[in-house]
Amino acid sequence: MGISKNPLLKDFHGHIDKTIVVKQYPGNVTVITAYPDMTHIVPTEAQKEQRLRLKAAQAKASEILKDPVLKAEYQKRCAPGKRAYNLIISELMKSGQF
Repeated sequence: MGISKNPLLKDFHGHIDKTIVVKQYPGNVTVITAYPDMTHIVPTEAQKEQRLRLKAAQAKASEILKDPVLKAEYQKRCAPGKRAYNLIISELMKSGQF
């Protein structure tokens, strides 16, 4: 793990070619780490179920966003800079329907 003071990475976050990950933390701290190797990780049954729930919620959210009226309603309820898709996923997961 390394902390970068490079101004070019200031606003960047995510992975680069699945080799390194750039993370942003409060206080203008940019951290560079190795991309995680998950090949030997075996998910538990609860993790598998949660992933299936999330996949179903994502499909439902995509379906909801195809309707321009519903999309506009959700976008109005979003905080500034947030996406309607994320709000829908959050509500679906909290509702217990998925």
